[in-house]
Amino acid sequence: MAYRGLFTKHVSLWAAVVTAGRLPVAMAPLAFLFHGRGTDAGYGGGAAMAAAYALAEAVGAPLLSTRLRTRPYRREIAAGLGVSAAAFALLALLPAPGTALAVSLAALAGGAAAAAPGALRTMVEDLAPRDHLHTALSLESTLNMAVWAASPALVSALALGVAPQAPFLLAAVAALAATASLWLLPDRTGAADGGRRAPLRQLLAAWPVYLTSAAAMYLLAGVELTLPALLEHRDLPVAHSGPILTGFALASILGGLVYGARTWPGTVERQSTLLLLVMIAGVAATAFAPAWPVIAGLLALTGLLQAAVLITRNLTLRERLPADLHPVGYSVLYAGSGVGYGVSAAATGVLLASATPVTAVLVTTGAALLLTAVTWLGRRAPQRERSAPG
Repeated sequence: MAYRGLFTKHVSLWAAVVTAGRLPVAMAPLAFLFHGRGTDAGYGGGAAMAAAYALAEAVGAPLLSTRLRTRPYRREIAAGLGVSAAAFALLALLPAPGTALAVSLAALAGGAAAAAPGALRTMVEDLAPRDHLHTALSLESTLNMAVWAASPALVSALALGVAPQAPFLLAAVAALAATASLWLLPDRTGAADGGRRAPLRQLLAAWPVYLTSAAAMYLLAGVELTLPALLEHRDLPVAHSGPILTGFALASILGGLVYGARTWPGTVERQSTLLLLVMIAGVAATAFAPAWPVIAGLLALTGLLQAAVLITRNLTLRERLPADLHPVGYSVLYAGSGVGYGVSAAATGVLLASATPVTAVLVTTGAALLLTAVTWLGRRAPQRERSAPG
């Protein structure tokens, strides 16, 4: 089994850091809404906190990751996680922070630790055996999805059963636990002078990978936001949307484990494109599904493939960029995912207000298909240039 050879002492510690470091990110959106609901900030204030957190993440990830090109990883990640933990702790412990202060602390919590996911993904390249790297990235994807799947129930239980601020306290503890465990890992330092030539041009050259990430997240947002309306449109129980999305998440976790358990034929670029096309077809088919078990099965298939799409995306980016730009590239990828999700959420909201859910699903899948076609053409162009007679 591929995973048996992966779990060395350092990889196990790395997995613990990834899980603890990801928990605050996964908890944050719903935690902000529950905080607003339970305080004077209201839902509007909670939404403003969530937006500030997400925007700070999107901006901070690529900016802070550039520091890792010439600095020790542990120090940079620990500093970011520590500041984020302090911001969450202040949100949990301040008696009644005003909305402006709460929004500022939310932005600080999101932006300070934004470089951690990309940096940790880069660190595992030194920790895992080279022939197990795709397994390590599969494990990371599985851990991330498991944390995201568990976070809503965890936040709800704490916010409703203890206090609206309780999720922030757990987020702070998790960030501090990740920081402490981080120092048990071997450090990694960016090249002192390598890769300084045209880093922006090198980063931009990998734009098809970023667009693939945006397309996958665009599709995911469309799935989550249109499902209740689609069930209602088909006169099916809307309450089934929760279990169906849970099945989607569990299938994603299984898909990540299966993909990492063996090697697969073809290049990772081709795998990514093919799997994304099958995902798009599966989501499009839900628009015509007559019964909820059919919808659940189609989305379970989509979830099963989603993890593999994300893993092949990471592997493709790793091949496209020099080693000193890996953390920056991963961070740009992370930001692109957020942009894709956000644009899809906005577009889906407009569609659901002016058209049927069936139309919304078809437009979402059509847009994802268009983005996928653009990425495929973008990958083909350099190949044609290399093969052209000189």
